[in-house]
Amino acid sequence: MTKTNKKAGTKAATRRPRKSAGQRAASRKSRKQAIPPAAAEPATPAASPAATPARQTKKGSILALLQRPKGAAITEATGWQVHSVRAALTGLRKEGKELVRDKNEAGVTLYRIAEER
Repeated sequence: MTKTNKKAGTKAATRRPRKSAGQRAASRKSRKQAIPPAAAEPATPAASPAATPARQTKKGSILALLQRPKGAAITEATGWQVHSVRAALTGLRKEGKELVRDKNEAGVTLYRIAEER
């Protein structure tokens, strides 16, 4: 019979319990220094929420391109990869938008939103 040098339970007894992710994040937050209120960016009283334009979203930019009368070559206009354009168009179709696909003389595929009947 072989003899082992390990004692049962000694390694587990000497380990500290693991912290959960939430406890680690809290300890890091407490170490960070607070930003003084004077260094915070001041709010401008002249700019109201209604006057500031909404940020341009990817979906909004695609819709703007598709609403052109002749349509748009979305891969060229956005610089996106082909699979990303197809996914965006699929999302629009699922929302109920009817899309028309045409090709120009150069063979580039153009997409546009179909006219309402």
